[in-house]
Amino acid sequence: MGTKERKNNLAKSVLHERLKAIVGAEHVTGKEVIMETYTATARGRRDRTEILIEKPKKPDFVSRPGNTEEVQEIVRLANEYKVPVIPMGAFTSEYAESVPLEGGIILDFSRMKHIEIDAELMTVTFEPGVTWADAYRTMTPLGYMASHQALPASVSILGSTTQAGTHLPLDKLEGPWGTSYYSDLTMGLEVVLPTGELLITGSAALPGAKPYAPRAHGPNVAHIFLGAQGTLGIVTKQTLPLWRIPEARHMVQGNFKDENFKGLTRASYRIFHDFYEGPIWAEQQWAIYDGTQEGKPFEWEYYVQLYGNKERVEFDRKFSEKIIKEEGGTIISSPRILEVETDYSPQWYEECIFWRPRANSIVNLPFGTRNLILGAAVSYDKTPEVHDAALNLLAKHGVPWSRIRKGILRTDIRSGIQLFSISYIYDLNDAEEEKRVKAINEEWGEFLKVRPLPTAYRRLTPESAKVVMPMLGEYYELLKKLKRWLDPNRIMNPGKLMDIEPY
Repeated sequence: MGTKERKNNLAKSVLHERLKAIVGAEHVTGKEVIMETYTATARGRRDRTEILIEKPKKPDFVSRPGNTEEVQEIVRLANEYKVPVIPMGAFTSEYAESVPLEGGIILDFSRMKHIEIDAELMTVTFEPGVTWADAYRTMTPLGYMASHQALPASVSILGSTTQAGTHLPLDKLEGPWGTSYYSDLTMGLEVVLPTGELLITGSAALPGAKPYAPRAHGPNVAHIFLGAQGTLGIVTKQTLPLWRIPEARHMVQGNFKDENFKGLTRASYRIFHDFYEGPIWAEQQWAIYDGTQEGKPFEWEYYVQLYGNKERVEFDRKFSEKIIKEEGGTIISSPRILEVETDYSPQWYEECIFWRPRANSIVNLPFGTRNLILGAAVSYDKTPEVHDAALNLLAKHGVPWSRIRKGILRTDIRSGIQLFSISYIYDLNDAEEEKRVKAINEEWGEFLKVRPLPTAYRRLTPESAKVVMPMLGEYYELLKKLKRWLDPNRIMNPGKLMDIEPY
């Protein structure tokens, strides 16, 4: 053993002892077999865009802090040793946000699960270890909910809201929290900065005030840390609006024949843009593409989920059904409700029954397969063109119908933009299919270049960030400057987003 290696081992041993002094010996480990598990996402070492996560490096330690003060102490210690710190909510990421690329200390927040409800101000504050299932069990008996989330119950609330936002009825987007969506409903954050200092955002920054408004004086600083994947700071508390459980719920299902795809897109557009008449939420439309449908006519399934008081739900039901019929759809009297899958977390049943009675089915991918997603964000009148282009491209490369499982259509409520995608299921162990996937992906990229609205990413893997982030131009340059200013020692989740170029 050389002198350098002995020094490294000694420093690592000292760091281990100091971590134990902060969180307790039972809440920190450096065991090799455990460290290996933290080098992959929930789907393994491939992300959803099929790009291999290159060169993950095992963390040196996993630490489970019990409060914000312990997080601060760990960050200060990391600065002293110039060791990376990577926050991790519930270990359910599919985008490698929490996969260490340069070793360091994983902060496992499974001990930080406090929920604080303020019924007077109608707010709820979560620590990063709280999952949707935790929120359900705590808040339901009190008659409250956090939101109607679109993720499994085992996912961390902060992990989802600070990355992809909250999923709420459209009428809830108007009010004191602003008119935007996704994470814009955040009313305040508690953030441990890269120096170990504590930042309180929003109205809670004022002496004696509570987190009830996203701004105190000046800009809403909280959004600097939302979607930053822990590269600018560690969110230890997030305050969101508190909702009462609705009195009534109803699901409207309208099926559209494939040849009337334009009617489907128009119905979605009209319902979304008339949402001021009621809390209408069009969730998803699924086309059934599988082997059983080959050679047979199939239909798109379109859903509108309604909730609120009984009178308003009934009004919105009639309104939604009227639009669907006018655009050539057929109302289904008994919507196809999501069936419980046996291979999901134990909390999955609770999510399906209470949180999200989704009227669609989940198709589990066969073992050894992945899906190539062809998607784009286009105006609603262009969606049929993109739909046909995706299917034509797959047909050009000889993809059989049995491998084209589903199409998804979502609508952006503010602009008429529809997010469209079709998935091609392929065999990871088939070299010829891998070549076909690469060719299709490249041609789809060329197709999107001539579209006025290419797909906007909400989450980026480390590999996709290398391609996408530089495309942001001056915005990217500003983010890099912000990263270097806040984190001069480059300890906060290095290698992600604006830190793809080491400094």
